[in-house]
This record gives sequence, C-alpha cells and structure tokens, in this order.
Amino acid sequence: MDRRILAVALTSLSLSAVSAMAAEGSARDAHAAPRQVRSAYFGDLHLHTSLSLDAFIYDTRTTPEEAYRYAQGEPVSYFGREVRRRAPLDFLAVTDHSEFLGVLPLLTRPDGPYADSIWQRMASSCDPGVLRELFMKLNKEHPAQFLTPSLVRSQWQRLIDAAEANYHPGKFTTFVAYEWSSTPDRQNLHRNVIFRGPKFPERPFSSIDSEHPEDLWSYLERQRALGIEVLAIPHNSNLSNGLMFANADSYGRPISRAYAERRARNEREVEITQTKGTSETTPEISPTDEFADFELYRYLLGADTRGKIDGSYVRQGFGRGLEIASRVGVNPFKLGVVGGTDFHSGLSSTEEANFPGGHGRIDNAQHPEAALSAKLTGVGKPLLFAASGLTGVWAERNTRESIFAALMRRETFATSGDRIQVRLFAGWNLPADLGSRSGWVSEAYARGVPMGGDLRPPPVGAVSPRFLVWALKDPDSGNLDRIQIVKVWVDHGVSHEHVFDVTWSGNRKPDPKTGTVPPVGSTVNLQDASFTNDIGAAQLETEWTDPDFDPALPAVYYARVLAIPTPRWSTYLAARNHLPLPADVPATIQERAWTSPVFYSPHP
Repeated sequence: MDRRILAVALTSLSLSAVSAMAAEGSARDAHAAPRQVRSAYFGDLHLHTSLSLDAFIYDTRTTPEEAYRYAQGEPVSYFGREVRRRAPLDFLAVTDHSEFLGVLPLLTRPDGPYADSIWQRMASSCDPGVLRELFMKLNKEHPAQFLTPSLVRSQWQRLIDAAEANYHPGKFTTFVAYEWSSTPDRQNLHRNVIFRGPKFPERPFSSIDSEHPEDLWSYLERQRALGIEVLAIPHNSNLSNGLMFANADSYGRPISRAYAERRARNEREVEITQTKGTSETTPEISPTDEFADFELYRYLLGADTRGKIDGSYVRQGFGRGLEIASRVGVNPFKLGVVGGTDFHSGLSSTEEANFPGGHGRIDNAQHPEAALSAKLTGVGKPLLFAASGLTGVWAERNTRESIFAALMRRETFATSGDRIQVRLFAGWNLPADLGSRSGWVSEAYARGVPMGGDLRPPPVGAVSPRFLVWALKDPDSGNLDRIQIVKVWVDHGVSHEHVFDVTWSGNRKPDPKTGTVPPVGSTVNLQDASFTNDIGAAQLETEWTDPDFDPALPAVYYARVLAIPTPRWSTYLAARNHLPLPADVPATIQERAWTSPVFYSPHP
C-alpha cells in the first residue's frame, strides 16, 4: 500500500490504536536489540521562576519547587487562580538567570538582611516604573553586597535542592541548570547551562563575570576537568542582531580552527523555538519556503528596534557552519535542535488552549486586553509571544544520564509546543521497504544513523543516501499535514538550501512546475476557537532519496513536520473573553516539529 494512502487511512483510527501499533513495534525492537531501543521524552530546558531578577519584577512569585510540580501535572496558584498542565512533561530544567540570582525575593523579606534599605523599598514597590528603575540600577551598578560568594552560593544551592527533591528517575527528570545572560547593547548572546549531575559546581558563571561566550566555555572546561559534565545551549539567535552565527568570534576576530573546536565541544545543541520567536529561518533568508513565516519575533530585547537578520537564524547557521568548515576544517555550528519556553512565569505551559501567559503581569490571561496587546512593554510585545516550545529526546530511560547523553549525541528534536513525535534516519543501504518491516527501528539504527549523527562518505557503488522519516501526532492536538526534508549544502564555498515535501496527508498532488504540495485546508471555527481532525493524518512515514545528491559536497538534512491549522493561543483567549481577534498575528498556526540534522561530509 502507498504510504500516503496508509497515512490517510490512519486518520480513521483512534490515536490509541496508533499508539498501540507503535508500542507493539517497540516491543519487537526491544526483543531484537534492547540497547538500541529509545523512547521519546518531552520536556522544557528553559524556564524562569521568581528567582530570576526580571521575572520577579514582572510580579511572578512562582518558586522552583512549584515549577517542578506544575510540569508534573500538579495544580499551582498563579495570580490568584489554580492552573495546571493537562499533559505532564517528562523532564524540566529551571534556568533562572545567574545574574543576581534570588536577590529580589530576599530584598522583599521584612526580616531579611536588607530590611529598611532603599533596595528593599524599591523591591517592595508595586509601581512598575520603580521596579524598572531597580532592574536598570542593579544591572548598571552591580552592587557588591548582592554578589558576595556566600549569597551566590546560597541561592544556587536553592536551585540544586529543588531539582534534587523533584528528581524521580524513570518517572520525572530534573536538571540543575541556569541561564548565562550576556546582552551587550540588547543583543542576545544567552546560553542555558545544563549539568548532568550528580556533581555540581560551587557557583554559576554569570555575564557579570564576563560577557564573552569564550569565557563561559573556559568555565565549562574547568568543570569537566573536575568531573562535572555540562553543556551550553544558545537560545534566541533571532534576537542576536546577527552575532549568534557570525563569521567572527565575540571579539570580532575571524573564526579560527581553535575557536570552532571549542564551540563544537561546548555547544552541541541550539534552541530553535521559544516564546520570543522561532529561530529556524525567515522569508528573507528562505524566499521559496512557504512556511518560513512562523511565530517570528524580530525585535531586540525589550526594544522596538529590529535586529539584523543575517547571522541570526539556525538554518543559515547550518550553511555558514559548512562554509567555515571548508576554510578551517571544523564546523563550529554542528548543532542539534531543542525547544524551550523561556517563560518567566515558572509555568511550562505550551498548550495553546490552556495558556495562562508566560511573563507574569505582562501577559497574564487574567487580563486578556493586556495579553492581546501589541504595544511594547519592558519585556517586549505580549501578543507576539508564542506558547512555545518543547524539547523531544530519544533516550533509553527517563533519567538524567540517558537524556543528557541524547543531548550530547544530538538525538533530539524540537516542537512548537505540541508533543509530535518524529524519527529521522539516513544510510547508504537502508532497504526501500524498511518502514513497513517489523522491528524497523532497530534495523534503522544498525544500518544507518539517526538525527544528530554523521553520515560517512558513500561506499563503492552507492549513488545517494536513503532517508527514513516517521512522525506521530500529538494525541491532544491536530492531525499532521506533511513532512518535509530541508537540505542545506555548500558548493564552492557558498551555502544553498532546498525544502522537499516528502510525504503528506490526503490525495493532494504536487504542482508539476514547482513541486510544492497544495495547502491541507482548515477546519478551524474562529468564532469559538474550535477545530476538527477531519483532515490530515494521525501518522506519516516514508523513505526518500535526494535527487540532487553530489558526494563531493558537504550537506545537512533535517526533517520538519507540519500539523493542520489549529487556533493560536490569542484566538482561544479572545474567544473565551468575547473580544475581537487581534489583527497583528495570525488567528491560526500550524504546529510543527524539527529534527536535529544528519550531517554529511565527503571527508571521513
């Protein structure tokens, strides 16, 4: 049976039946090669609580302990009402800013060490202007009394204690983590720093110590020398003003082989989606990509100024990494992809219909008119924020060791908030019918490489690698529209890209001239923010070969899965409160997932 027909047929099955089929296949895989079977786990590697300076100023009072409870599906109080996540997560990293970590909650304590000080009076103010002044004053003056070793260690220990108390191996995983928040001239160079455990450093390294990523890497290298495993994950390249994937280091010097090696060693992943925008690509970078205009946020941090596009997006970074590798011999941007929320609410809430807001009083759903505003606030424009995203990992167990290992080998994928599962394999001798075989996952691991892996040069007689891609919808959200494979390659030192539709739902036919597949349609009712799954597919799968493969040219390939249109969080909020739909954002979105690339080099 043709796989597109199979995909359509699956729409008539309940997702429980599809999941049962997947479970049966997993059982066969486990029997055949237990060490190769990996399950999909979903989590958030980027979340702020009241211990973050800016979150506290936005009136967020959620603690790290409450953040972990919410992620596990337990109810917590948020601005006077009970909220809870409908689908619990499998793992979470609370990544509070290392700069002045936990200082503001201490300042507001009447019996605390700063009682009756000007700092306490400012921190206890309910006036947003005063709180904004406090934020600027702390970041400009760096008062020494808030940076003492004992204070930093005590607040860092609180993050460690909260993660340790909520770690339940096999059921729910927590990571000790923080955010290094270098922001020269509002340009985002931030990294989330994730520790594997069980050993942790005495204190975090902050941008007050240094604003240069190279110095952060030195800190990470010192920790590894002490037996403390750690990696850094860059985020919001879209807000970096071209710096995240520049051809120069943070001092303006051309990228050298030594720099490329250090960056590749310390940064194995990049965050491709979050609340302040999706960083995959833009219509300017990818003019032939009809889905490039997705949840874009183009402004610098807290400003009305648009940043540079060149050097700010992940797809271009993939190509630029190949270009640099052709000059210096190492790819500094050989990255897997993850998703995170960057919510400053303590709530990892990526469900569009169940979104309480992500930035305290700035976009709290209790005040829908403010949440639906496109006016600039201290943090940005609330309406433009997305209810995104999540990290998916393929790991043996739900433990720190297994998930961290998946991050290191880049066997990860990102979603815009849904729990879409996706697999991608590539190999020279994958059978044409592999996806229809029992135990196909084990065979794909044995005969190919998964997402994040390196595809070696072809054996004698091989013409083109074969790719196997599979996706399963979120059981609580929309069906799937299509799967695409995005190819980025370098020819004569210049990068190029092409997006291939490789499988899709329904009986649509590609345009004979352009090869593009027509839109899937829409079932969304904008009046009541509802939709049906009468279109699309519950599951999609296919094998594909690159028709333009040249074994002499380095390339990366990643899969992108698109769901059918569903209401955006702003549409749900407007409908619930009988407000007009906001004109500055689309009323519907197509949730999606991105895999980490498979990397091909003509040189071993």
